[in-house]
Amino acid sequence: MPLCLLLGFIPPVYNLVFKIVREKESRTKETMRIMGMTDLPYWCSWFFFYTCINTVVVTICWAILQINVIKYSNPLYLWLFFWLFGQAVFGQIIFL
Repeated sequence: MPLCLLLGFIPPVYNLVFKIVREKESRTKETMRIMGMTDLPYWCSWFFFYTCINTVVVTICWAILQINVIKYSNPLYLWLFFWLFGQAVFGQIIFL
């Protein structure tokens, strides 16, 4: 199960880090700041983007694990645990 989660979260994390670095290289954030945008909408847009991706990845991993792997757990708690794990990964990306 840990390998399934790890493999499920590597591509979105790689993609998000790549996009943030590419945006930093193109100085898009500085351009938006010059136009008057503050930091809150900027980071909220990244949070919303990753939350959508995280929800899709978590739902796919959860559905795969629900087939025959996990039978005696509440499906809602399991999905919520995976989703919160994905959100914690996003926090770690932003922190690092």
